[in-house]
Amino acid sequence: DLDHPDARLIAAAPDLLEALEDCVAEIEYVSNPNHPEVVRAKAAIAKAKGKS
Repeated sequence: DLDHPDARLIAAAPDLLEALEDCVAEIEYVSNPNHPEVVRAKAAIAKAKGKS
């Protein structure tokens, strides 16, 4: 049932992960790769991929 909030989040998860990976890559390219929010985003990506 895609009307449930969890189902919508699960359905969107691959797109959200890809978007976050793209954002991190761009920020690392143009700015500070050690910014706390970049580090946090990288941790979330690792967790989503089962690497945490």
